Amino acid sequence: MGMTVSQVLIVALSFIFLWYSFGIFSKARKRELSIYVMLGIQPKDLRKLLFGENMVIGIGAIISGITIGLVFMKAILIIVQNILSLTTGLDFYFPTVGIVLTIGVYIILFLFVSFFLTLKIETANLTQLGKSEEMPDKTPRANPVLVLLAFISLGIGYGSLVYFVKSLYNNNILVLLSCVMFTVIATFLFFHQVSVYYYLWRKKRADYWQGKQLLLTATSIYRGKENANLFALITCTAAVALVGVSVTASLGSTEANTRNNLPAALVINHSFDPTQISEAEHPILQLGQEIFEQLAKAGYEPTYEKIQPIPFEYTLKEENVSNYTGVISISDYNRLAKQLGMETLVTKENELLLPAFDLEEATYFKKFGQSYPISIVDLEGDFTLTEVPIPFRLSVYNQILIAPDSLVGLIKGKMQTEDMPYSEIYQFIHYQNWDDGSALNKQILTRLTQKVVDFETAMEEYHSIDNEETSIEKWDDIINTKYLEFDSLYHNLIQKRQANGFILMIGLLIGGVFFLFASSILYFRLFGDLDKEGRLHRSLYQIGLTPKMRHQIVTRQLLTMYFLPMIVATCHSAVAFWGIVQLAEVNLWHYFFIIIAVYFLLQFLLFWISRWRYLTHLDLRAENPQAF
Repeated sequence: MGMTVSQVLIVALSFIFLWYSFGIFSKARKRELSIYVMLGIQPKDLRKLLFGENMVIGIGAIISGITIGLVFMKAILIIVQNILSLTTGLDFYFPTVGIVLTIGVYIILFLFVSFFLTLKIETANLTQLGKSEEMPDKTPRANPVLVLLAFISLGIGYGSLVYFVKSLYNNNILVLLSCVMFTVIATFLFFHQVSVYYYLWRKKRADYWQGKQLLLTATSIYRGKENANLFALITCTAAVALVGVSVTASLGSTEANTRNNLPAALVINHSFDPTQISEAEHPILQLGQEIFEQLAKAGYEPTYEKIQPIPFEYTLKEENVSNYTGVISISDYNRLAKQLGMETLVTKENELLLPAFDLEEATYFKKFGQSYPISIVDLEGDFTLTEVPIPFRLSVYNQILIAPDSLVGLIKGKMQTEDMPYSEIYQFIHYQNWDDGSALNKQILTRLTQKVVDFETAMEEYHSIDNEETSIEKWDDIINTKYLEFDSLYHNLIQKRQANGFILMIGLLIGGVFFLFASSILYFRLFGDLDKEGRLHRSLYQIGLTPKMRHQIVTRQLLTMYFLPMIVATCHSAVAFWGIVQLAEVNLWHYFFIIIAVYFLLQFLLFWISRWRYLTHLDLRAENPQAF
């Protein structure tokens, strides 16, 4: 489904790009087309000429694009292998279906765009094309009401997102749709009205008549109005691309993939009967100690903790419902919390704490956490159960309570041996750089996985035993020596990266397509008016304007053209990403800033190359009238 959506988006962006590019090419050839008309070319022949040119360009682009894609296929497969954290390489294959689909879709796109654009040119008054550049443009105007409406729409759009994030039940899709709609309206009004209003305001200032300020402001008014739709379109698509790439990049991060896990690198859980095997002799405990020693020798500086929850039963007095769970002492929890960098807790006498099971429940407890009167089986007194907004659990399916040391001692003292036939122990091993993908990390994961496989194999053998006495002995032996469950942050990270890998590839693909789309549109738009701008700079050259001053004017115009849409898009995407971070309750901002930095770096490189080539052509036209 995700790949299908990405394909549709790429085709949609390609259509917009082709439509705009062919339109720019046709506009740049207005004088040439008018000469053809004056020489007597028939509209039918002119249409065939333009249609044939566009199709030749399109077929050439399809063939060259597929060829380049095949050449770099192996490099792409290596990138996919790293994104998905695959241990084995991906074999090269010839994507016949993909090639056929690409050729078919893009031939249809080129046919559609070429047909309608040539039809549009044919029905236009071609005899006026040669004189159109000599006709003065109307002075753009800005409506103060629309300027105010732009900021109001932006406030409503951003406010809708804040309301959605902060609301208790944030599942109203209409609120999000209103956020998108008002932000898009504000963006178009900003470039159509606010930017023009700003330059008209600059025109009224005293420094308007000083040097290059006159030329810069006067030309910017017309450029801003003329490029308003282009800038708004690039801004909206850039905002979507920046948010999409930032989110998909963070999906493969350690923070996102461990947000609901206990922040311990390794948790090993097992049970045993203390009447049959001592704790010191238990093979799973010895396994945990061996792993700890391996990590210490490798220089990881690990920490090791062992916690044994006590099973007990309590009843909520208001509901008269019995609950069975485990309880640990506050000292055990705080000792573990300090080593894992978690928040420590304090309990009152006869108070039990119920930590949140995950981040979503922690958010709920923070807003609506309560205390409940409870009764504990076999214990007299009044006890309370308090919800605390701190996520903590020993396993993915086992919620735990925290109680004062004295109360845990009373609960344990009241328990009979038959009430607690098996002791459950959790070993916590934590160390930095658990996600470095080292050979030792992989070896530990393989060893624990094999232990789980051995347990499952033993259970299959147990179910095949017919003798009841032998079956009981076998059961005790399996539980005492082989039963093991583990939770590894590294294992979870690999699994989630592989699960989210395709989403990440989709995001990167759309982000790359957007950048090519935006950069190509800006580049073609810039050079589409080269002759017109060349005549302007020829006039400036004749009245004595120095090349340095002309270059400064062009540079400021290009800075606005290349970076103003990106700055507005960054503001939109930052607000959207803030909402995502608030909902996820994980700090992922560094991924956003990295993506923004990469985009601005690429945009700067494009700006520098475009400026260099554009100034070269402008100087040629300004200083040499034969260049036209």
